[in-house]
Amino acid sequence: MTDQAPNLEQQNLQAATENAQNFYGQSIGSLKSQVQNYREQLEQFSQQLPEDSQAQVQEMIDSYIELESSMEQAAQDAGVQDQMESAAQQTQQQIQQAAGGAAQQAQDTAGQAAGQAQEVAGQATDQAGQVAGQAQEAAGGAAQQAQDTAGQAAGQAQEVAGQATDQAGQVAGQAQEAVGGLTGGLTGGDQQGGGGPLGGVTDQVGQVAGQAQEVAGQATDQAGQVAGQAQEAAGGAAQQAQDTAGQAAQQGQQAAGQAAQQAGGGQQQGGQQQGGQQQPNATQAAQQKAQQMGVDLSQVQGSGADGRITVRDVQSAADQQ
Repeated sequence: MTDQAPNLEQQNLQAATENAQNFYGQSIGSLKSQVQNYREQLEQFSQQLPEDSQAQVQEMIDSYIELESSMEQAAQDAGVQDQMESAAQQTQQQIQQAAGGAAQQAQDTAGQAAGQAQEVAGQATDQAGQVAGQAQEAAGGAAQQAQDTAGQAAGQAQEVAGQATDQAGQVAGQAQEAVGGLTGGLTGGDQQGGGGPLGGVTDQVGQVAGQAQEVAGQATDQAGQVAGQAQEAAGGAAQQAQDTAGQAAQQGQQAAGQAAQQAGGGQQQGGQQQGGQQQPNATQAAQQKAQQMGVDLSQVQGSGADGRITVRDVQSAADQQ
């Protein structure tokens, strides 16, 4: 019994130690996977920035790289490299699944938004068509009304001209009749030489007939002017109606275009800039790494933006020493 107690205690201690190591390795692996994922996202984001901004973002990328290296060294010192790698793979799979679900949800949301926007655009287009149709109908009605008014005015003018012509004809006929009666009376009585009264009457008859013809001409001119004004008014009304219809159709198309434009989503870019470049042209993490590993930065070729030296460049230079 005395020998079994230490053995049992030793086994419990060993099991607790293994559990602690496993937990430690799994924790480091999960953190490493998350840090790696963040670093990759930051690297992708950096590629979309100008070169001067890339150099500043590289500082943060190098911090992630240095953190990953520290985790790997800690796992190696504790002898939990296998546990770390296994946990890192599991965490990476979970991240990918979560990213896939988020991407699918984003696509669904985008599809719904696009569908709604298309529906709004369709409604706006229908409304534009209705407005254009109403405007065309109003234009047609106005043009028809103007044509009817012009026709009525022209008819009235022609009627006035006809009445004036009839009156002129009646006056001329009466004058001719008077001349004929007077001529007959003179022929039956004594005639004396010269034109005498007959010539004067004939002149008056001519004047009356001329005046009647002049009145008829003026009436005809007025009828033509009235008809021309009516035609001009009809043309102006038709043109105004067409302009109104065109404006309504254009406004409807603009509304449809704005609604369709809202279907789309905008892109945003941003970045936070940290302090300016330091001499030598290397990230702070790279400078610290170079001091730790005894690497001369002046002999290192930078692979970052504007030739900036990164942690990876320092590690490569150290491996070649």
